[in-house]
Amino acid sequence: MVAAFVFAAFFYAAAEYERLTGWKWALASVVISLVVLQLFEFLAFVIPFQIALFGVMWWRNIKHRDEMEQERTARAEEDRRRRQEQVRRARDQADRGDRK
Repeated sequence: MVAAFVFAAFFYAAAEYERLTGWKWALASVVISLVVLQLFEFLAFVIPFQIALFGVMWWRNIKHRDEMEQERTARAEEDRRRRQEQVRRARDQADRGDRK
């Protein structure tokens, strides 16, 4: 039981460090620990499952960062296009104003 909370504390800290929701990972760690301990009643079996959870956490964090970078790139491109359009319109208005 104590091991479940030790793993939970570790996953909470790791998740917060990676800027994820720590309590979700801590809860997942506790659940995995308790389920595995109930099934196998041996602490050594918990470690591979905790490593797998860490792998999922790491993979999800990388995927999340990639998604955020794609969104940021798309927003920057849209902003650039909008500013270019504003500049083009301002130049058109200035050209029309010079002709009068």
